[in-house]
Amino acid sequence: MRGIWNIPILFLSLSVFCASTLSAQVKISLRNKAYFSVRDFKRIPEFFTGKEFSGWKVYCRTNPSNREGFYFVVKVSGDIPQLNVGSHWLIEWITPLDPVAQQNKIPISDLKISGKEVFIGLTGSDWPDPSVQPIAWSLSLVDSEERILGHSQSFLWSK
Repeated sequence: MRGIWNIPILFLSLSVFCASTLSAQVKISLRNKAYFSVRDFKRIPEFFTGKEFSGWKVYCRTNPSNREGFYFVVKVSGDIPQLNVGSHWLIEWITPLDPVAQQNKIPISDLKISGKEVFIGLTGSDWPDPSVQPIAWSLSLVDSEERILGHSQSFLWSK
């Protein structure tokens, strides 16, 4: 009779462990994806200080000195571990101009990204033209040890 109770307790323990593991996952929610010009980033404080004003936003760019480009705007939530220098975004995309998937690692400029809007930009020569939109894309948050912490992708990327 005692052995019968061990199975439900084992099942309950296993389900609680799985639920806690799933809830500890980092979630990347896509807010927008669009081409942004330099003018789109100008804010009033920049006219007084001469420096880009980020507010509650984080900007991660392939070419930090060039603001113009195609951006994926995401919100990162969930149980985000402490990010270290070397953490980065891994972005892969396909455009109508080139059917071969391209890839780029974009360093994270501000390691405290939890709850902030993050603008992940393919800037300068990394994006071909303002009128081009990606057909399919994949975006991963990768820590300094190359572990994927969170992932988001377009429907077509999975096909």
